[in-house]
Amino acid sequence: MAEVAAKKKVKNGGGSVSRYGLLLIVVLVCIVFALLRPTFYSLGNIMNVISSTVVLCIAGLGLSLVMITGEIDFACGAELATGACVTAVLCKNGVNYFLAVLITLVLCAGIGIVNGLLHTRVGIPGFIATMGVSFVLDGFNKMITNSGRVYSSTWGDIFTTIGQKRVAGIIPISVFILAVVAFAMLIYTEGMTNGRKLYAVGSNSDACRYVGIDARKEKMKSFVISAVLCGLGGIINASQLNAASPYMGTTTLVSLLTMLMLGATFYRIGVFNVPGTIVGALLVNIINNGMVLLGATTWQQYVVQGGIMLFAVTLVSVMNIRARGKG
Repeated sequence: MAEVAAKKKVKNGGGSVSRYGLLLIVVLVCIVFALLRPTFYSLGNIMNVISSTVVLCIAGLGLSLVMITGEIDFACGAELATGACVTAVLCKNGVNYFLAVLITLVLCAGIGIVNGLLHTRVGIPGFIATMGVSFVLDGFNKMITNSGRVYSSTWGDIFTTIGQKRVAGIIPISVFILAVVAFAMLIYTEGMTNGRKLYAVGSNSDACRYVGIDARKEKMKSFVISAVLCGLGGIINASQLNAASPYMGTTTLVSLLTMLMLGATFYRIGVFNVPGTIVGALLVNIINNGMVLLGATTWQQYVVQGGIMLFAVTLVSVMNIRARGKG
């Protein structure tokens, strides 16, 4: 019985140390930065870290669905920039903010549909299809913004509400938006049959048709949700900055992949999941923030982030190999 229980424990993601070790790393990193730079633990800096985490988290939760199915959305950074630029340009031209947001999200859903159709119907590999779409979006964003920063003093405080306003003067409103999105994604992926189908598709898409699962339909849904959430992340980012730029999502993909790989070492080992995505995003932003406070240069930040990504991918691979060996 003990042997059976041990095997079951491994299959369910291992012990508590392996499943929640990433959270311990977050705590240790915070302690190190606090010792090196005491201002790291100031309330203002903590809120800045949380605010910057929101954008990555929302976009990452969308991208995670695509990656669960075994695909990748290389257009996520461009989709984020599109969300920011389209909303900003519409508002600058007098469109009601809420209508601008709605139009932007519908446009992003359309982008997701294009990604899905190119892959599931035309047969183009997902990474190539989304890479091509990302170039098109880059050109589109530069066209509508004249390759520059979009800002207007006439669009009012409503534009910055979701990005800069804080409840009780402490908690950013964007955190509550993230909470709603994360809760919905958790219910969808963990508690609903439709959400769990994504894992089946990622495990073996060919076998899915024998149990009545339409792999193409599930992949299509994941691309659409990914594009919409990336667009939402861009809208929030523009609100935080009170401006938009076609270059906003330039380094987003690397950050998203890093946090998702880190997240796959948390809660459900080797599997992209909501709690892991949030903790991974938090760790990436804490490290970036801490390095800025320590005066690190941009290239040093890139080197560290690339190293973390390679470490995370290696760790996930090793954990999966060990789990298969013990299973």
